[in-house]
Amino acid sequence: MNVEYPIIIKKVLPDSKFYSLRDEFNYAGWKLENYSYKGGGENDKISWMLNESNNKLIMYECASIIKLKIQKYLKQDLILIKVHSNGATVGQTQKFHIDFDKDDIWTFVLFTEENWNTQWGGEFVSFDPINNTYKYTPFMPNSGALIPSNWEHYGAAPNDYTDNLRTTMAFSYSSLQSFDCIKNSPTVRSFL
Repeated sequence: MNVEYPIIIKKVLPDSKFYSLRDEFNYAGWKLENYSYKGGGENDKISWMLNESNNKLIMYECASIIKLKIQKYLKQDLILIKVHSNGATVGQTQKFHIDFDKDDIWTFVLFTEENWNTQWGGEFVSFDPINNTYKYTPFMPNSGALIPSNWEHYGAAPNDYTDNLRTTMAFSYSSLQSFDCIKNSPTVRSFL
């Protein structure tokens, strides 16, 4: 199947779910704990991560809604294998990284800020290795981009037109076939 990535989906979540997810960000708070690549050292923590969620149910509800929507594009059943939060302020641009190195695993990055002006930056950048091109997805509230998890990507930091935190949730899904190969990896095992 020939799919053009990234797949952009607007108005991903119903408003009530989107705002419930946003409320969770306020209750749980953020800590400077994120690395933009595997094996990062103490000085490589470059972005914010959501503290332990008070209400994990909202994360799973949103993941289920997103899964159903992306299955329509991919035409196959998927299994949720990871949910990851990310926050960045001015100057906290991540490095290019991949989420998983296997085929048939996808990452959907949901733009979770309620009020965002695209002039503030914060776009999602992915590298398409098939066409050897960079793809730029503007940050638009309650929309997102789906890419293969083995594509290099990063979230651009907000620029100095804002002091707002740029927040996203990344939901990773595996095909049923690939799940057997990765289900015992530390990342997936700790999530499941």
